[in-house]
Amino acid sequence: MTVSYTCPYCRGVLNPGGKVIFVIEQGTGSGFLLLSPDLGDYTVLAGSASVAPGTVYTLRCSVCRRDLVSPVDSRLVEILRRQEDGSESRVIFSRVAGEHATFVYEAGELSSYGEDVDTYSGLDFLGAGKHRSPESH
Repeated sequence: MTVSYTCPYCRGVLNPGGKVIFVIEQGTGSGFLLLSPDLGDYTVLAGSASVAPGTVYTLRCSVCRRDLVSPVDSRLVEILRRQEDGSESRVIFSRVAGEHATFVYEAGELSSYGEDVDTYSGLDFLGAGKHRSPESH
């Protein structure tokens, strides 16, 4: 099934060639960052900016350049994921380099991926839905 990741502001496609493309900034430096589209895969596939573990980066839409920081927590970014059948979910993940925490809010339920998800255990991801692990799909 084809999955597309889009900007929540302009609805521009962030993975036109498969990899999810962001503009990454820290201080006065910027570049591009290409990530795997597979949930729970934290491989950085390519990038024109060096990434230092533990650093909080600004991730921007590669189409409209809006900051993708999540309203849930300033350490997270948020994009949309659209399935081939038209269903849509929110994908929220850490913008701290080296931190592995991804959350998917879909149909009133929250799924999580990565060994650092407990860092965000006290957050309210819409105030609705129950938390479930990927194994319970």
